[in-house]
Amino acid sequence: MANKKVRAGQTFYFVPVMIDALHPPYNVELGDFVQVVNLPGCPRANTMGHCHVNVLMRGNGVATPGTFGGLVCTNSLVTREEYMEYLRSKITKYIDAHEARA
Repeated sequence: MANKKVRAGQTFYFVPVMIDALHPPYNVELGDFVQVVNLPGCPRANTMGHCHVNVLMRGNGVATPGTFGGLVCTNSLVTREEYMEYLRSKITKYIDAHEARA
């Protein structure tokens, strides 16, 4: 699978792919709203399919503007529409599993 291309300044939601799930980034959790950044002295965004991010807002709604999040795989960064679809699929799976038990 090809790596997603991102640019510094773009904002995304973080939904970890396998590499980020097995080796979690420094300070980023599922559902966090993040911004891609290019740090001085570090590889630029998209180098080997990774980029550095700052956390703008936690998944629970707590604002944390400019907090360094860490190095993440670019495929773990999704748009608002993709994140909403991810949440809908999780809710549907939960409802189906709950109804199967009843």
